Amino acid sequence: MDNFGQNTDRPMNTETTDTLGFTEADRRQLREKGITEEKLHRYRRVLKEGLPRMRIHSNATVDRGIHVLSDEEGNEFADLYRRRGNTDVVKFVPASGAATRMFKDLFQYLEGGESTEEIERFFGDLVQYPFYELLSAHADLDRETLKTEEGRKKALEKLLLEDGLGYGHLPKGAITLHRYADGTVRTAFEEHFYEAALYAGNPEKGSARIFFTVPPTGGAEIDEILIRGKQAAGERFGMDFRVETDPQKPSTDTPAIEVESGKWARDESGGLLLRPAGHGALLENLNALNADVIFVKNIDNVVPDRLKDITVKHKERLGGVLLHVRDRLFGFMRDFDEGRLERATCAAFLAQWFEGDFEGKSAEELAKYMDRPLRVCGMVKNQGEPGGGPFYVEDEGGPTLQIVEKAQLDLDDPGQAEIFRKATHFNPVDLVLSVKNHRGEKYDLNEYSNPDTAMVVDKTHFGTPIKALESPGLWNGAMHHWNTVFVEVPIETFNPVKTVFDLVRESHVATV
Repeated sequence: MDNFGQNTDRPMNTETTDTLGFTEADRRQLREKGITEEKLHRYRRVLKEGLPRMRIHSNATVDRGIHVLSDEEGNEFADLYRRRGNTDVVKFVPASGAATRMFKDLFQYLEGGESTEEIERFFGDLVQYPFYELLSAHADLDRETLKTEEGRKKALEKLLLEDGLGYGHLPKGAITLHRYADGTVRTAFEEHFYEAALYAGNPEKGSARIFFTVPPTGGAEIDEILIRGKQAAGERFGMDFRVETDPQKPSTDTPAIEVESGKWARDESGGLLLRPAGHGALLENLNALNADVIFVKNIDNVVPDRLKDITVKHKERLGGVLLHVRDRLFGFMRDFDEGRLERATCAAFLAQWFEGDFEGKSAEELAKYMDRPLRVCGMVKNQGEPGGGPFYVEDEGGPTLQIVEKAQLDLDDPGQAEIFRKATHFNPVDLVLSVKNHRGEKYDLNEYSNPDTAMVVDKTHFGTPIKALESPGLWNGAMHHWNTVFVEVPIETFNPVKTVFDLVRESHVATV
């Protein structure tokens, strides 16, 4: 977003480019990325002054902000989704992040760190990892050799570095995730084709759409994986996949400043340090999609075939909830356009799904509330996993339902810390979206973001403390002004791969 911290009540930064220290090379760098100097003025102000922290009002809980479907209700919604006909569905998978953090412990050991319990377990379980056979083509995996530090480090070099599998530098989607009984293996990219065929396709046309955000580099290798996934899943399900990819937009990169000097942080070549601005920057990619229903799911949260049924079941239920709520809202909006909106009926429906106070609202007020993008978000019971959760947030006009990250809060405030501690659910990134109005016109999603939910984060760059800027999170502030429905889904639908050790958890073992 290019309006971080933009507020008409606050004066624009009037520093000139000279005082900002731009060189002609800097200006050329900005032009190449599509970033204006005006943006940099605003970014600098935010980095220096910060942004207000989110203030949570209370927890979203079962029967107060989070809907729990009975089996009967869930089956009815799933049936509704399966009767969607030619509804244009696309699966949107954020997959532009590198897998580096996934192998953090292995890198630390490779670079001279001490062996830990995790390292010992990794080498003890190595034969069980889905990439074992691929790695054995590059490294000596003899059990006796792997007892020595030299043998272990040679194996890790072949696993992580480019003179081998190069997993430490690939996007997470390109990592081998599962190994099947017939010896075939699938990457995360490939598994998403198999999952998409089960709920995001058009059975009548025998086709499915899937959209990946991808890193700006590594195109040929990613393309090869996507072709392989498209062909294999296509043959399995008799389905033609329309595959779309797009890198995170360079124009969404954000700068950083050095904490001590306040000067722009610079990269090793002396240019401005411009960093990818977090998953919120993917709003531009999402905004470019034209579809009736968009499923959003992270690249690493996908299971082998034997466990896909429960995921599909609840995806269909969420999709049915979306279609039910969307179609009723569309009906009310058409009634409004024709001057015959039954306000009491409309208000009762809105109160049922959005739990606000709609009684006594004028037709215009009800229409304004309904005429927004809609999201249905699966929420799982809190298991102590890191990440955001569902809360009522203090907003102008009263509390609203939002997904809030821990980093967005002032947890030095005892009241805020207590609300956060008592969270009953967390966000697994399991969303279904409707981004068109009742006339079939697509919303400009930028208009429904809250720029003041961007985050200033503390980092280091070559040992120098810096302050960097991250966009409002894609399912956080970037969707702040959407209509939101939270639905409880079982923990079995959430199986992320955060570290390499997760690959030998039962939920990622393809054969048992």
